[in-house]
Amino acid sequence: MISRRVKLAGIFVIASVLGIGADKPLELNELQIRELVKQLGSDSFVSREQASELILRQGNRSMPALENGLTHPDYEVVRRSRILISLISESEKKTKLQAFLEDVDGSKNTALPGWERFEKLVGKSTSSRALYGKIYKADPSLMDEVENDKNISKAVISEKAQWLHNSIFSPVAGKTISLEIGDIGAVLFAATMPNMELPQEVVNNITNLLYQPSARDAINASKGTGPFRKLLGTWMLQQTDPNIISQHLHLSQNMNMTEGLQLARRAASEKTMPVYTRTVALTLLGKMGTAEDSGLLRNFLSDETVVGNFQLPNQQKGSTQVRDVALAMLVHMSGQSHKDYGFSFARDNQALFFNPYMLGFTTQENRMVALKKWDTYFTRKPMQKAKS
Repeated sequence: MISRRVKLAGIFVIASVLGIGADKPLELNELQIRELVKQLGSDSFVSREQASELILRQGNRSMPALENGLTHPDYEVVRRSRILISLISESEKKTKLQAFLEDVDGSKNTALPGWERFEKLVGKSTSSRALYGKIYKADPSLMDEVENDKNISKAVISEKAQWLHNSIFSPVAGKTISLEIGDIGAVLFAATMPNMELPQEVVNNITNLLYQPSARDAINASKGTGPFRKLLGTWMLQQTDPNIISQHLHLSQNMNMTEGLQLARRAASEKTMPVYTRTVALTLLGKMGTAEDSGLLRNFLSDETVVGNFQLPNQQKGSTQVRDVALAMLVHMSGQSHKDYGFSFARDNQALFFNPYMLGFTTQENRMVALKKWDTYFTRKPMQKAKS
């Protein structure tokens, strides 16, 4: 325990501070705080508790003295210093978060770790601030670590993504955790760090989180302009694995996310991309693309690469080529009838307009008739020219 001289100095500090009202905590100097840290090892339990309370009131100003306390020879000083550091850190984070949330329009220029980068990605609207508040509240430590220590960010993100994935798909004792948008947004935002190269397993884990109800609700609730959609769009464009890209294209199609169009244009244009991924991209362009995208689709009208074979419920069999998919999307964009073009799925009354495998023909003759019909239509009503 501590010496009598130190004990007396510490008691004097405690007595003088306690003389001030609890609602007006006295701001101590560095020497006084150091004396209080020494009092954490006092023989008196009351003195130890009082010293802890006073140090806590000083907030961040106590941190240097507490960090020194971690190397003190008295274990009780070390133990209490460690606890107080944790409590002060959490208190400071809550205070910062509260100030950030109260500054709804950002007029007071309050900020949080990571907010500057988040703002550049999704904008500084009130909805952006609200979403980032949820993200920071969900995991302030993750935001702090990722933004301040680039060397450990990959490991931190990987661990967080694995924990979230396990909480859904491998719950402990059968207790599944319901993820909030802040949980998903936190790991998604962390993963969009510049030059962040995550292991494929981690990318898969994060992608699976996007199918959770909270993520889908956030996408639906912010049609076209929401911050979560913009964040997701950034994440999508970072992906290079064809399987992940296909999943994101399907998600964009199912949720009517125009944020997926840029990824679709890139995937369709990359010749090294697997044929299925490219045709999924074509269907997204056909469903939600612009007149300019019709020009990109027309570039594929001579591509005879086989996508696959199909069989309809009426036992009709056929094959689908890349040019069939492009043609089906052009017919859709121009407001014409697939049935008039002889598409097998349409003739069998199947609502499969955006399934690449099903957008083919039962015979080569039917295919050539359809392509000729399009040539005639386009000559008469040309659409937007493709960019070179």
